Amino acid sequence: MTQRMFFALWPDDALREAIQARVPDGHGGRRVARDNLHLTLAFIGAADTAYAECLSLAASTVTMEPFEFELTGLGCFRKPGVLWLGDVVPRDPLVRLAQDLNTALIPCGFKPEAREYRPHVTVARKLKAPVARAPIHPIRWSVDGFCLVVSQPGPDGVRYEVVQRYPV
Repeated sequence: MTQRMFFALWPDDALREAIQARVPDGHGGRRVARDNLHLTLAFIGAADTAYAECLSLAASTVTMEPFEFELTGLGCFRKPGVLWLGDVVPRDPLVRLAQDLNTALIPCGFKPEAREYRPHVTVARKLKAPVARAPIHPIRWSVDGFCLVVSQPGPDGVRYEVVQRYPV
């Protein structure tokens, strides 16, 4: 059996509310469910049990110090029609965590994305109209660990479930 999975930063309830409060109307897209909001560090895709166990063990070797960053902007990826909050400041600690995690997963057979890492929180999908990039009132995010998350398909769409936490 395989499951779709990814590693992410998982916001608490207050952070989820702040994120949702910054999402404008008028784009015609479908908002991401509040409980599914996250910031992806490494997208795995389909993983069988052995691969998932290897990835989980490899992720547990990643060390990090707690850090903070702010989401400072709103934008969209036109091709998939995705609205996001991002423009992370400072970028370095978050990018370093994503790179360290991706590197740790390689011995399991994981292939990191070739394109540049662009940290963001997807807040709406299937936009009917593109949204101009704009600053937002910054949202401060304190990071003291990351998670392994699986996608659970259901009658009302996909639900994300944290299956493992990796605290600092």
